[in-house]
Amino acid sequence: MAQSHVGDSQMPTHPRDYSIFRPREDECPYELLGLSENEPVDLDAIRVAKHHDTVVAAYLFKRLSVLAFEIEGLGVNTSYRRRGLGSWMVAHAIGIIESKGGREVFIRTPSCDFFSRFGFEEADSEFLRLTLTAE
Repeated sequence: MAQSHVGDSQMPTHPRDYSIFRPREDECPYELLGLSENEPVDLDAIRVAKHHDTVVAAYLFKRLSVLAFEIEGLGVNTSYRRRGLGSWMVAHAIGIIESKGGREVFIRTPSCDFFSRFGFEEADSEFLRLTLTAE
């Protein structure tokens, strides 16, 4: 799916106003997630945020072990950035992972202020880690 300019004056005013769904077969956000269209993907591991009927943000996660998951991709359409939507997507991903029994969340990125706001800490030179505690 091509990333197009879809911004308009009717954008939701709060990130939580965007509903997040599992994508349909015909709306896999390859470009937003930096994936090749030839790459097989598990749509159950992808969630998308939509404005009207257009995918404007997405994330992809995978299970590494019984308790560990990785957020493999996160993308927000350029017209929707700096509005809190990326943060909403990360928080949603963490919630989904926690609901699946996850206690550790990894993301492959150098140390970054954006992810540190969620409690991610450097695990090694490639990954940040967030440790979730059961309530």
